[in-house]
Order: sequence, then C-alpha cells, then structure tokens
Amino acid sequence: MSKNGVNNFDEMLQAAKQLPPKTVAVVFPNNAETFSAITDACLVLGTKFILFGDESVIKEWISSQPKGVSGRISIVHAGGVDQALSLAIECVAKKEADILMKGGVDTSTMMRAVLAEESGLKTGRLLTDIFVLEYPERPGNRFIMITDGGMTLAPDLKNKVELINNATEVAHALGNPNPKVAILSATEFVMPNLQSTIDAAALSKMNERGQIKGCLVDGPLALDNALSVEAAEEKGIKSEVAGRAEILVAANIESANSLAKSTTYFANLRLAHVIVGAKVPILIPSRADKKDAKLLSIALGSIVIEFQRGK
Repeated sequence: MSKNGVNNFDEMLQAAKQLPPKTVAVVFPNNAETFSAITDACLVLGTKFILFGDESVIKEWISSQPKGVSGRISIVHAGGVDQALSLAIECVAKKEADILMKGGVDTSTMMRAVLAEESGLKTGRLLTDIFVLEYPERPGNRFIMITDGGMTLAPDLKNKVELINNATEVAHALGNPNPKVAILSATEFVMPNLQSTIDAAALSKMNERGQIKGCLVDGPLALDNALSVEAAEEKGIKSEVAGRAEILVAANIESANSLAKSTTYFANLRLAHVIVGAKVPILIPSRADKKDAKLLSIALGSIVIEFQRGK
C-alpha cells in the first residue's frame, strides 16, 4: 500500500494483490457470478478458496477453469445449505480460513448462524455492514462508505457509535488515518422532533470530546451538504466534513440500503462491501451483484483482515 493509502478500486486490487494470499470460505457456491468472482480472485489476487457445497457442481465448474484456478480450490462436500454453513463457520472459527463469504444462501440465514453463541465468531462488538463506492467526481480519495444497510435495523445512539467505529476501522485499513464522517438526516438543523438530528448532534460532540476517536464527525447533514462543497457553502455550513464526507452514517437500515443500492442502479457505480465486528471479515454480496462487486469485496476483505491482524 502506498503512503497515500488506497484511494480507488484499481488501487485496492493492487494493494490486495501484494498481500500474502488469503483463504476464503464460501458457503454453498452455486451460481455463475459467484464462480466467476472466485476465478478472478484466484487469477488476479492469488486468493485461495475452500468451497462448501455440492461437490459434483463445484467439480463440474472447476473442470472448465484455467490451470491457475484448480490448485487454489479445496472442496468440502455438503448435502445442503445448512450443512455447508455449519462447516464453513467451523472452518473459519478454527482459523483455517481468513474470510467468510456467502454463496447461494440468504443473508438472514447466514448471519443468524454467525451470531449464534456457539459459532465462535462473535467478539462482543456490533456487526455492521460497510458499503464502499467510488465517487468518480471527487479528486484524491474517491471512496465513500455508507453504513449500515445490511445489519442494524434501527440503530440507537450507542449503535451509531459502533457504526462509526467499524467504518473508521475500514477506512484506516485502506490507509485513511482520519476519515470524515457525516451523520445523515433530512436537514442540517437539530430538530427536537427528529431523532436522527439529535443523535447527530450528540455524536459530533462525543467526537469533539474524544469519546469517538480516529475520525472527524459532524452532523446532522443532509446528503447534498455532506457530499457537495458548493451545497454546503450555499447554506453557510462551516465544517471540515461538509462537502467532503468519506463515511455516511444513515439514520436506519432502510435509508442506508436504499442509498447504497441507488448508486448501482441509478449511477452504475462500482461497489464493494464488508461486514466487520466479528473475528473475521464477512462478505454478503447480493446474489444479484455482478462478479466485479464480488471480486472487489474479496479484495476489501483481504485488506481488512490483514489490517486487523497487524494492529
């Protein structure tokens, strides 16, 4: 990683490629996009995989792959999704793999298993999903993170502190030592009847007083004020975060999820995302995600686990 950190997805792939190869445990891979991402990760990043699923399906796929792929794949046969999930979690808990990734299993089923007391993956931290996009109009560091669109339904103030801490850790892993965090709402004013603005004001003050470290927090900010310097100046907002936000903390899972997905379906932006807070990064790419998103998520997970182990 360069001294200026990782500032876009091409640099992320290069940074992940330079790391010692990571091993990813994949739960029930059974679709073309997942298999394509596995192929690319083997060839581009040197990633190793343990695939938990139908051995005949996996072997049929391997038979059509380049020579550089088959040597990086191990297969553990599982008769169904539940068995595959159980075996994959056990594998990661035993440190036989560095990252857990879902294939043909729905997210809620997988995360219930991860959060079970017997999984061996819990740390006491809140598990949160950090969505990473590349904002091409921004010079320098183009990454913007959105949280939490995948795990925390209605975060309260305590949860939002953990959302910030987890996203900040990902930013640090990418070489950004002091990310700018915007706490989103519908307005930049604190309004007694709008809880997200009250939470935002409290989080900003907590950051100012040193209760939230490693980042710069401000809010409430509406999305335009968080991303556009011109919009922030027009409204007279004086802030180091306004117009320059690198982490967006949404009020709830609906707004975070919709905001994140809109960047793909309206703007066709590339994406990656990772769940942190467990003993290893967890990847929950949508089955609708293209292979590029899955490959970038594998690269992101590789960088995060390397950072976590080096702390």
